[in-house]
Amino acid sequence: MLRNMAFASISAASAALLLILFVVAGRTLGDVEFGKFSFALALGTIFETLMDFGLHQVTIRAVARDRTQATALLHHTLAIKLIWGAAALAALAATATALRPEWDVRLACYLLGGSLVLRSYMLTIRGVLQGLERFGWDSIVVAADRAILLAFGAAALAAGAGLQGLALAFVVARATALALAAWLTQAELGGVGFRYDRDIWRELHTTALPLGFFLVVLNLYSYVDGVMLGVMRGNVETGYYAAAYRTYEGMSYLPSIIAAVLTPRLADLFVRDRREHRRLALGGFGAAIGLAVLVGGLAYTLATPLLALLFGGEFRAAAEPFRILCIGLPLVFGIWILHAITMSVNRERLLAQTAVVGLAVNVGLNLYVIPRMGADGAALATVVGELVSMTMLIAGVGGEVRAARA
Repeated sequence: MLRNMAFASISAASAALLLILFVVAGRTLGDVEFGKFSFALALGTIFETLMDFGLHQVTIRAVARDRTQATALLHHTLAIKLIWGAAALAALAATATALRPEWDVRLACYLLGGSLVLRSYMLTIRGVLQGLERFGWDSIVVAADRAILLAFGAAALAAGAGLQGLALAFVVARATALALAAWLTQAELGGVGFRYDRDIWRELHTTALPLGFFLVVLNLYSYVDGVMLGVMRGNVETGYYAAAYRTYEGMSYLPSIIAAVLTPRLADLFVRDRREHRRLALGGFGAAIGLAVLVGGLAYTLATPLLALLFGGEFRAAAEPFRILCIGLPLVFGIWILHAITMSVNRERLLAQTAVVGLAVNVGLNLYVIPRMGADGAALATVVGELVSMTMLIAGVGGEVRAARA
């Protein structure tokens, strides 16, 4: 557990490389062009989940319970994604064309969508490695992906390539990182490949469907506010909110360290040792909340100088929505762990139900508060949605965890 935690920490810490890229992009592009880039990335990230549709999490759980199936599951999942990836990319292109008339924004959406297809394939490789608890290999894949993306993206921005050059750099960087990940898996999994078996494909889809629906809705919940801001308030305010949200999102990688290590272990303990499952679940949840209070309080206090330091003086206006998001940090930290617990007890339908309610609350509030409060309203809607989601998850899995006392 300690070794896996250390490797997972490396993976999460590499998210700082993405934040550095966003900082460089904000400083280089300016608030208008950075707003366009943020809109395209938010829209692409919403559709990214359609490319995976729960297969990543299902693969982690299946491999953790039967490691002999690791290579076969990898090959079957990669083949399934040929279909899901093409469908998601087509849907993304149609949505971008309908929402934004500007050609440069549309092209950025198309290019970033292509890069996310490549990232989805890398996610499948990572899922198998995590299921095997090979967190060392996983950390190499994650860190290499983000380092390559930072190098290519910063080079494009330094060369003055602008929005389109940055979007193209995402595609080239992700293709390079995927090739490296495929090469690295040769030792552990015998390399990548494609397999088709009707029964296995049916079983994977049946198992992943509730979880995939949850993840699609969750991704929509996480990034729909950025899309709505772009449509309702313009590029500048979208850029401000993106600066606040990306910094907040970077902090939320901290509980992902705990969740990444707990997910395969909890899945195994639930069928083998319910008392230990309960102890580990409650301990992980408590640790995440405590960490959030510490980090959130510090970030709230330093909001204005922090964002000005990162993105430049013109992004001082992002401090207020950032403070609002910091208030909700204990909620999102706890939700990370609750997701791991819920998946370990086979309650994927609860995840889907929670995500739908959270999305409805978020979108409904955004429709009211964005026209009136702009980026501050989007941040407020996010926090309220997280509060509703956490309440539902605790109520839903509390009985499963308490039952282990008997």
